[in-house]
Amino acid sequence: MMKSIFFGMVAMAVAILSIYQETAQAQEQPAAHDYKWNGIDDQCLTALHRQINKEFDASIVYLKYAAYFAQEKVNLPGFEKFFFHAAGEEREHGIKLIEYALMRGQGPVDKSSFNLDYTYQVPPGTDGESALRAALKKEEEVTHSIRGVIKACEEGSNDFHLADYLTGEYLDEQHKGQRELAEKIATLSKMKKSAPKLGEFLFDKNHM
Repeated sequence: MMKSIFFGMVAMAVAILSIYQETAQAQEQPAAHDYKWNGIDDQCLTALHRQINKEFDASIVYLKYAAYFAQEKVNLPGFEKFFFHAAGEEREHGIKLIEYALMRGQGPVDKSSFNLDYTYQVPPGTDGESALRAALKKEEEVTHSIRGVIKACEEGSNDFHLADYLTGEYLDEQHKGQRELAEKIATLSKMKKSAPKLGEFLFDKNHM
């Protein structure tokens, strides 16, 4: 399981870099028609590319938690499913931002700075509650980063289209996701008070 997830993450990095290379090659070829549309200023584009990297990094973190809960010595399938789903959502967010950059005539990633971070390690002895708290912290970081992109795009040329896209498509989902995580943490904490192991087991079966 761990090996297949690792190779999956490597494949994801290779696929993204391949997209970049293919797009760069296409842009270098002379076009039959010289299409022009409003670009994104450097400050806004840098922030967008940085956010793309953060989305894929978050996906890797969640993949590691999913693999952790999938281990036979941990065996919490509800948490495993939850984190695999969360990893897929973050990956999809990154892909949507790549598609947006391409739609605006920009490169999908900044090849000079794009670098997936595989260094995160799930702390030994992690239980369901601590994993959910770590996920909430990660979501708060991503939300803060998205707000930073919006701020960067409002300044300078005031790219209201990208700012509006991020506000409507991303911030709404981020806030709802954080609320869901906070609710799960509160419920699990209550269920663990009298019997921690049993409470976690029942929560995994009924609330994940």
